[in-house]
Amino acid sequence: MGNFIVYILTDNNRNHFKIDFTSNIIRTAIELQQSSNFIFQQGPDLTRIIYCETFPSLGAARKKIQELQRFTRMQIERIIRKHNPNWNNLFQQPQQGYPKSTSHYAA
Repeated sequence: MGNFIVYILTDNNRNHFKIDFTSNIIRTAIELQQSSNFIFQQGPDLTRIIYCETFPSLGAARKKIQELQRFTRMQIERIIRKHNPNWNNLFQQPQQGYPKSTSHYAA
């Protein structure tokens, strides 16, 4: 059918992890950026996707999630550092801000 992507989310301080899967990682990344912890007011702000792995079937993705959920924090950190040593957000949305104004000086 389609590809399934297992991903790991974290907060800005790398204190919390969430392991999940999706069939559309771009949509998931956009939803995470837009929600900005809207649903889970009491929990950590898990908006950074720091690890992704693609699987051809739903069964394989679920098996990987179960495997990762049995890992200790140290093992999960090792996997993340292997693929993303700086823990960068893999699907960062561009910052929306004001455009820089140009200065016009008299010659």
